[in-house]
Amino acid sequence: MSRTTPPRPLDVEAAFPALAAHRRTATRLYPRPGTAKPEESSVAGPLLWPADEPRPTCTAVPPKGRGHLPSDVRLSRRRTEPPVTREGPPLAWPIEYR
Repeated sequence: MSRTTPPRPLDVEAAFPALAAHRRTATRLYPRPGTAKPEESSVAGPLLWPADEPRPTCTAVPPKGRGHLPSDVRLSRRRTEPPVTREGPPLAWPIEYR
């Protein structure tokens, strides 16, 4: 049985002409419930690898001193972005902390 996506209710290319250059053909997957046999791989299941082929491994060493710790990113954001309240507009900025 062939499955197709219904036509879109809006012509996206007409509404956003700049997106037309990015159009590509896509394959939609429609997984169905079922049970995979031991010789089959399943979506989100174990990846089966041929016994006579070695598994690929990455031996590259990442460069040191690159990237940022999450705690440093959060601290930087707190220092540079205005605080946001749950009710109402953002607070006036800058605020002096004591």
